[in-house]
Amino acid sequence: MSTPAKIHRPVEALRDLPIDIDNGKNLIWCLLRKPDLLRDESLSFSVEDFHFGPHKRIVQAMVDLDAEGVVPDPGMIANRMTDQSDREYLLDLTETMWASPSNARYYSEKLHEVSARRQAFFDADKLQKAALSGVPGDIARVRAEIGKREDPDEGKFAIIRPSVTFSKILPPPVYVLPSLRPRTVGLMIAQEGGGKSFLALEIGFAKATDHDITGIGVTGPGRVVYFSKEDPPEIIEERIQSIRPFIKSAEAMARADNLEIVSLYGKPATLVSEKTKVNEKLIRQIIKAGAGKDLLIFDTLRKLHDLEENSSGEMKILLEIFDRIALETGAAVLLIHHTNKSANLNGQQGDQSSARGSNVLVGNTRWSLHLETVKSESGEKRVKVTIPRASYGPEGGEWWLERIDGGVLVAAGPIIAGTSLPTIKEGGGKAKKSSQIRTLALVTTAGGENHYEQD
Repeated sequence: MSTPAKIHRPVEALRDLPIDIDNGKNLIWCLLRKPDLLRDESLSFSVEDFHFGPHKRIVQAMVDLDAEGVVPDPGMIANRMTDQSDREYLLDLTETMWASPSNARYYSEKLHEVSARRQAFFDADKLQKAALSGVPGDIARVRAEIGKREDPDEGKFAIIRPSVTFSKILPPPVYVLPSLRPRTVGLMIAQEGGGKSFLALEIGFAKATDHDITGIGVTGPGRVVYFSKEDPPEIIEERIQSIRPFIKSAEAMARADNLEIVSLYGKPATLVSEKTKVNEKLIRQIIKAGAGKDLLIFDTLRKLHDLEENSSGEMKILLEIFDRIALETGAAVLLIHHTNKSANLNGQQGDQSSARGSNVLVGNTRWSLHLETVKSESGEKRVKVTIPRASYGPEGGEWWLERIDGGVLVAAGPIIAGTSLPTIKEGGGKAKKSSQIRTLALVTTAGGENHYEQD
């Protein structure tokens, strides 16, 4: 007669959990020596993989510091430690560092394997307790929790039931920018040197302070995050100081910090480098920074991915990332992008189809604002701003801006633009060009609204 297998009680099973203190220590050494590894998407570890308490608290402090843009050196980490014993352990750890950062992936994989086995013990313990309770609902709940962790996207489809919607009292539409709704993605499109980065910063200030120097009609106050990958921090600071004289009221000045500027310049901030290689860690950091905000601005789109712009499939993957960011943060997302060569050569920067790359960029976004530099025959320049595409609000609108000292774009009147149009000789023959002037006139409707019409 065989001896029955010993059945471990839940408490006994949890006494001997798999723990990997050595590889946890080795990985911390690697992170201390090379903090950039915290943003290395090839490393599969998380804070929860560190079961040893001091290790977990040290790594959490490093992750928090890195997210704030602070280099997580031992001194800064120690300042985040509330327990003296943790600080002493960190000091001992730094005095004996020997693991090479080149082996960080190995350490992280080993640590993650042990963490997965440990989680399996916890899951089995929960299921066993639920089974012993004899309550079917408890068993179903525990199984659902485990399933959700294994497949976090399962069951997250939003179901809209017409029978419920019929009886709803829907709130009036809310617009973050003119005709741009929350939780949607829009584009700002202009050619190189067209002023798009400066205007994006001004729009951010206008939304944050409720003080709009552009005349575009941005209202606030709201909370904005501007992710700048295009320009170094000192350039951003110079632009901020150039804008400062135009923020007149003390009330608007008090709201200036509603605009948070995150410098990604020179940082490894690529959202997706291949079709299947998505930087999930960076996406989660962006969602955390943007949660509860009204507007997220990304400058520029090209510098946030390594995909092929002319590939509709790859651009679809990229835009789905921004759709997710908009949905999970509740903010409107504004992507700064360039015009294509054809639009630049033919003076069609204001056309809906002027965006560089695949048509998916325009087709899969809900809104676009275009900048077009207009020059009069006398050499005077203005920037014309239009909204040719708005899926969830009124299209159209036309605003004129003038670039003044410091590069600031301020509201201005329209100018007369000179163009050359072909003329056909009577009776046939070769076409020759004659100059024709387009005049834009300000028209006021019976309702008191203003718009420009071309003669």
